[in-house]
This record gives sequence, C-alpha cells and structure tokens, in this order.
Amino acid sequence: MKKLLLALLLPFAIQAQKSIQSKSKIVKDTPVASAVKADKKQEARKLIEGYRQRVINGESMATVAALFSDDPGSASNGGLYSDISRGVTVPEFEEVAFGLQPGEISKVFETQFGFHFIQLVSRKNDTVTLRHLLVMPKEN
Repeated sequence: MKKLLLALLLPFAIQAQKSIQSKSKIVKDTPVASAVKADKKQEARKLIEGYRQRVINGESMATVAALFSDDPGSASNGGLYSDISRGVTVPEFEEVAFGLQPGEISKVFETQFGFHFIQLVSRKNDTVTLRHLLVMPKEN
C-alpha cells in the first residue's frame, strides 16, 4: 500500500520541487539580487586588497592567511600548498601561480571560488609551493 501511495505522489513531489527551484532562480536573477551580489563581490575584493597590502608592507603571509583566509584547505597552515603540479587547480589559479617568481606576490585575481592572491615560495621543475589567501563573497 505504501509503495502504491508513493508511486502516486512521486510525480507531484517532483513537480513541486521543480516549481520551487524555478521560483528561487527567478528571485536570484532579479536586478536587486544582482546588485546585492555585485556589492558582496566588491566588499570581498576590497577586503582582500587590504590583506595583500599588509603582506606587501611586511606582515607575514603565513600569519595573514591563517587569520583571514576563507580557504578551508590551507588557512590553518598559513595558506601553504606544497608541490602543486600543473592541472591540479582551476586554470586562473594555475596561470597566476606558475607565472610568479619565488618570493613574488601576485595581484588579486578572481576564480569561481572568490578572490585570491598568492605568494610563490618555490618552484621545482613543474611544481610550485605557495602561500595563498582566499576571500569568498559573503552571502546573507
């Protein structure tokens, strides 16, 4: 009996879910929602530019990354990623990382994850070790 009831109700549940997803997409795509998203991105960029300036001014990249990075994979280790090979990260990140000289600090750049900057620690053959800071736009 339960299987029959489930079979009868399942199409309605699927349709209701599609309707909810469609409505939430409409809300996300409104001009107001787009403006709010742009403001959050601008706030995140301003924040990370300030963190980068602190490192440029002599603060330790490891300390700044540990205190402020939103990257769950590296923040607790001072932003350190060791022995990163080509093809492991998103293309935008890879392009910046492999374009730096040891000790150099990148400009702020954006990927699908948020805003980043990198300090190259070392390069060995086709791998890099780097410190990285990520700021993701905050959603309310």
